[in-house]
Amino acid sequence: MREMIKIDVVSSYDSTRIRNGRGKTRGKGLEKMKKAQGRKMKIEIPVGKGRPTKPDQSAKLSNELGIIARNFLLLPNKWKELTREDKDAALIRCHERFEINLDEHYVKDSCEDILKNRSRQWRYKLKQLFENARSEEEARKIEVPELTPENWNRFCDMWINPEHKKRCDINKANRTKLKCNHFMGSKAFVAARAEHGKTNPEGVEPDRIEFYKHTHYTSEKGWSSLEAETHYNNMTDLKDLYTLGESSMTIDEIVDTILGTKSGYIKGLGSGPKPNTTRSTQRRTAELEDSLKKAKQEAVSAQLELQN
Repeated sequence: MREMIKIDVVSSYDSTRIRNGRGKTRGKGLEKMKKAQGRKMKIEIPVGKGRPTKPDQSAKLSNELGIIARNFLLLPNKWKELTREDKDAALIRCHERFEINLDEHYVKDSCEDILKNRSRQWRYKLKQLFENARSEEEARKIEVPELTPENWNRFCDMWINPEHKKRCDINKANRTKLKCNHFMGSKAFVAARAEHGKTNPEGVEPDRIEFYKHTHYTSEKGWSSLEAETHYNNMTDLKDLYTLGESSMTIDEIVDTILGTKSGYIKGLGSGPKPNTTRSTQRRTAELEDSLKKAKQEAVSAQLELQN
């Protein structure tokens, strides 16, 4: 595989300067591991987790799918523009590198989700490269080893579009308002939560409130931000109300109330686990809510009768 380089645009008078850096991941560590063990690395993704719970598996799978996204996957403006054939071709390459059961739908969906995220990250890095140029003319002269000149110019056309800039400014403003840093670095939250659960005498993973504190607070640095501390205090306050019987909220409901909800994403647990939004689940949830309301009404009626 050709050597990866980091491109740095320095001024409007200088041509594009190539600077040697750490370089992009090339999967050499995975090859060495395969030779040492005599077999491909096994990847296990438990149902509902969306990522491997073992840190080494999570890191290697993410790195390898990042390589596939950069070098073998057509880079779209939006993920939904990719065809089923494009996605399957990328997953075949993943299967060649790992011992992984892609016949299981949740394993396949999880790999596609990681591939989608790595593709978006790669597109974001390319956009930063474009924006670092002093002019549009200089930006179009940049050579990206993984892209053809036609594809690079296609992205340049999109990034200079006023409508695209407007949407990006709105999204950036929204992210700034909701930003809340954590201390997990690049470690997958799913793996971090499973690892933290092993320290529990009962071997049970922490609930979402406990895990939120684990990811946003350390004894050395304190809270990652004032917003994180406020969120945690609000969660514990609601939990105390639930314990005292003044509320009937579950832990998940408490966290969703404080952090908010997002389609296809469970806040506080990283980009792995997905909320169950099937119609059968929604119908069952509605039935349970109706039953709960009915039970409350019956309890109130019974209490009034006793008082009378």
